[in-house]
Amino acid sequence: MKNRKAKILLVRRNAPGVWQWVRLSNRRMGLMKYYGMMDCGFCKKPSAAQNRWKNLLRTKGE
Repeated sequence: MKNRKAKILLVRRNAPGVWQWVRLSNRRMGLMKYYGMMDCGFCKKPSAAQNRWKNLLRTKGE
């Protein structure tokens, strides 16, 4: 699903002051506060190709 706003709207509500990670895409997450404001940055997960490259370099060094 490409519509990020739709993904954000699917998130359940939290108690006041509680933070929750929201999926924006397959590899990107944002930290969301109770009132619906995005806050405190993003977290990016590496792609499968990046993981394969990292594992290749790690095993070659041994």
